[in-house]
Amino acid sequence: MTKSLINTPGVIALMQYDDGRSFQFSEGVEDTLTNSPIDRNSIFDIASVSKQFTAFSILLLEQRGALKSNDLLSQYIPEAAVIEGDISLENLIYHTSGLPCLFDIAKKKGIDYFSEFKSEGIIAGIFEERHLHFTPGTKHEYSNTGYILLAQVVENVSGTSFADFVKKEIFYPLGMHNSFVSDGLARMEVAVSGYHKNENNVFSPVFSPWGVMGAGLVHSSAGDLMKWGLNFSSGLVGGDELIRKMLTPLPGLTDAGIMVEEHSSYCFGIELDKNASGEIYCHLGSTFGRESYFIRSQHENFTLVILSNIEDYDVSATALKLFNGMMAMHI
Repeated sequence: MTKSLINTPGVIALMQYDDGRSFQFSEGVEDTLTNSPIDRNSIFDIASVSKQFTAFSILLLEQRGALKSNDLLSQYIPEAAVIEGDISLENLIYHTSGLPCLFDIAKKKGIDYFSEFKSEGIIAGIFEERHLHFTPGTKHEYSNTGYILLAQVVENVSGTSFADFVKKEIFYPLGMHNSFVSDGLARMEVAVSGYHKNENNVFSPVFSPWGVMGAGLVHSSAGDLMKWGLNFSSGLVGGDELIRKMLTPLPGLTDAGIMVEEHSSYCFGIELDKNASGEIYCHLGSTFGRESYFIRSQHENFTLVILSNIEDYDVSATALKLFNGMMAMHI
């Protein structure tokens, strides 16, 4: 089912089984100036859904013997030695590093959401801070800064830009030709515009030039993300063993046998969610005028993606409606 609303931002919801069965709903336009309808090839900034590509890149480098996920960050970014604590790559991946919040760093530097803030400035701010919120590995606290550092590790180890590495090693072999990593400004002309709706239900475009590469800035389409989801079962890129490690949640105990505070079933850039319907791996994404939700079921062999260019659009509710709709139709 596909429908379009004229001159209004909207959403695409796509659910597809590995055998090709699918259900799609879309409405609205990519840009209120052009009125191009949103479809499965529309390119969105998927925000924090990007993190799984960052973690996957680390695993690819580990598979090739270029690093180990339990290595210290300072082995690959020597400047990190100034931080008061031994942070491993897995601490960054699992959000157990104790690093300061990205937004706190920006605030201290006097940078607002609409000022340019690139990875270099963010990383410099991390090292200027030096102090950690807690001992690495002892607590789970979601951290965008950790994934920005992981992207830098990928660059330092691979000798190529993070954007080029992801394109060559993940997007190209999977046929994800509508996907790329942006620096916050590049190639924005091909991406869906984001919108904010005010109290009078009037839409206005919204954008931030922050360059949070690694934590975000992957741009992709619903169609391409189906190809990514299929890789979780096919192992075309990485292989089955790598996929299994990627889907391994944070252990509940530290190496010293102490319970991890505020423990989460976070895996490598994606979270394990157990409910009455079974297990799914998922991640939400939210950035100025764009909302995203990626769901993968390894048991039922389906991928579900919701992408919207309306700020604060309830992607979780839409995902539930789509799933229930497919079940009712026995697809």
